[in-house]
Amino acid sequence: MKLAYLTEVAAIMAAHSQLFIEQTDEISSEAVGDYYVLSRNRFNRWMRDLDDLEHSQPISDPLRSIGKTPGRPGARAIAEQILINEMISRIWTVLLLARDVSNGIDRIRPVARNIYLGHLAVRHKALGVVLGDDHMSSKDLLAIDQLQKSSERWTDLLCCSIMGQYNLWEFAFDKDRATEFFRDRVDQAGLSHRSRSWVLILAGLRHSFQDKDGLSATVHDDDRRLVRLMLDSFPANAPEMTFWMGSRVREAKQC
Repeated sequence: MKLAYLTEVAAIMAAHSQLFIEQTDEISSEAVGDYYVLSRNRFNRWMRDLDDLEHSQPISDPLRSIGKTPGRPGARAIAEQILINEMISRIWTVLLLARDVSNGIDRIRPVARNIYLGHLAVRHKALGVVLGDDHMSSKDLLAIDQLQKSSERWTDLLCCSIMGQYNLWEFAFDKDRATEFFRDRVDQAGLSHRSRSWVLILAGLRHSFQDKDGLSATVHDDDRRLVRLMLDSFPANAPEMTFWMGSRVREAKQC
């Protein structure tokens, strides 16, 4: 599964948010525990790699194992991973907290918020490493800046209806922008997979995050397992969600 495909997973989850929030089945303690463990493992891996880059040590790359030199600086590669994965992480956090609010409980919020704060920390560190890495060209820096802006804007668009319905605006990258998106969409019942706008949004997302250059990289095992856990937490018999799962998303769920 390629890194670019994770953005489509994020969109699928956001568009089918009500299926997740309103389902009667409880999210199992095992699933919550696995989410925590996998997220912490990934956090630790990212932090180790970023520490190595800060000290001018090369990070592991599949190309090195076959005697080839990676085409992009390590700082750019890991920043791309973190920025794209944050789209899923933030949307999933909003979904978990919205479910707690909807059910009038405080069951998953502590774990979800802890992982969310961890992702903020690793994101901040990654961007700092990018700015301090002498191997980063002006082209590399521009690519990361564009990816950051695009991922933040798309995340606010995908999440705005959920944040508005459950008063979770603190999880917007830009609250003013997210509320503007929400006002523009208020007559469309949020991001509905049944709306005509959903097809345009999905097409726009695929255009913004094309599977080329850095976004054509294969995702890490931790990322695949987290995606599978999230998708498996939606109702198993949801034909609406299955219909919109293209081959790329089905691949993520089955791997």
